[in-house]
Amino acid sequence: MLDIIMLGEKRQSMIPKGFQHQHFLKAIAEIDIEGVPKPRESYRYDLLINGKKYPPKYVISIANKYLNGKEWPSKSFNAVEAKDYFIRNGYRILDRKINKSISRIVSEDEESKFPEGKEKYKYHRSLERDSSIAKKAKEARLESVGELICDACGFSFSDTYGELGAGFIEAHHIIPVSKLRGERKTTIKEIALVCSNCHRMLHTGEKLLSVEDIKSIINDRKDNIT
Repeated sequence: MLDIIMLGEKRQSMIPKGFQHQHFLKAIAEIDIEGVPKPRESYRYDLLINGKKYPPKYVISIANKYLNGKEWPSKSFNAVEAKDYFIRNGYRILDRKINKSISRIVSEDEESKFPEGKEKYKYHRSLERDSSIAKKAKEARLESVGELICDACGFSFSDTYGELGAGFIEAHHIIPVSKLRGERKTTIKEIALVCSNCHRMLHTGEKLLSVEDIKSIINDRKDNIT
């Protein structure tokens, strides 16, 4: 069951073969109940499953109980091996070195602006807003999920641009500010976090599109291509 590479006199242990997604789901269910022992906490990487963060190495150790009947010893592999394993198999891994700094969240004033050709968008910008609400929405997302990805297409600036893209995402008002009529302020729940492309598409057309509209367009395009 083990993939072991012999390098001269050096033995390099790898991760057990045969894991399926169900093994990891059982592992995180156990972790949700039992918690993570202090020595097994992760200090660099987080595995993101079902919107929650878990220590990748510990998840593999526990998952091995459901694959081979016993916990896989932590000394048999390292954190980088665990991280690489999950990435190779299509899971999302968060690197705290890139995502940890809330102070690096880019101000709305610094984000890319749309062309000023359309009066409706100029009006939209002129009515906005408690400038701190966008930052608060991004902080809340980082605290709960650990990354900033587009709600519409899943694009991650930090995944694509590394340190340069860390903390970057744009805030979109689900309820147009014009409809609030100055009677109340936007809440965090009324902010969607989107990439620059999707943000522009939301404001394209005769009416303001929703994030779900953009998701449907993207999915329909994928279906047509395949």
